[in-house]
Amino acid sequence: MNFKSLGAFLCLLLLVSCASQSPMGESTVRVDEVKKSGFLEDYSILKQGGEGEASLVYWDQNTNFSAYDKVIVDPVTVWLGAGSNLNNVSPKERQQLANEFHAAIVKKLGEDYRIVKEAGPGTMRVRVALTDAQESNPTLDTISTYIPQARLLQTIVTMGSDTAGFVGEASAEGEVRDAETGALLAAGVDRRAGTKSLGDGTFDSWDDARKAFEAWADQFSANLKKRQ
Repeated sequence: MNFKSLGAFLCLLLLVSCASQSPMGESTVRVDEVKKSGFLEDYSILKQGGEGEASLVYWDQNTNFSAYDKVIVDPVTVWLGAGSNLNNVSPKERQQLANEFHAAIVKKLGEDYRIVKEAGPGTMRVRVALTDAQESNPTLDTISTYIPQARLLQTIVTMGSDTAGFVGEASAEGEVRDAETGALLAAGVDRRAGTKSLGDGTFDSWDDARKAFEAWADQFSANLKKRQ
């Protein structure tokens, strides 16, 4: 390969690297292609979510969300549906992920609501299921973040896919009900994947999933505030 050809090749690698960066440096992004696990009772009421919402979402338009000041957060369920990557994860790791997801929700909602254990007036009940989670390849994830040649490999690996190669991802479903009456107030289905933001490489294979937990907690809290 002569110097001219080598230069062109290196430019191509650089372009591939830049093109795979995530917008605005986000650590995880929403993936619109989601699978319904069966955790929710009724998927027919879900609509395509807008910006800052889950991929599929439902909000009861007649609910006065400002009337709620307390919340019960049930333990996060690990829902092992057909085809879920969680079927290949050890029970101990599944429980750890569920616990961390639950902690992220409680921490965020605790900023605006009183976390309680008993149903009563002005109390919401939040039920969430982790329906899928996939580890990143930590070594290749880190390498592809910094080395353009690995970026090219990433692009080849992910042709026909809607997520970046080597990164982790997670899927979840959830619902909010009135803790006393059981009336459905909100529901959603979402999937998030890690990005290739420069500097996000990590040797923790579940890091992208954990970032998705935090993103979901922030997103849920923000949407509740909009409706108060």
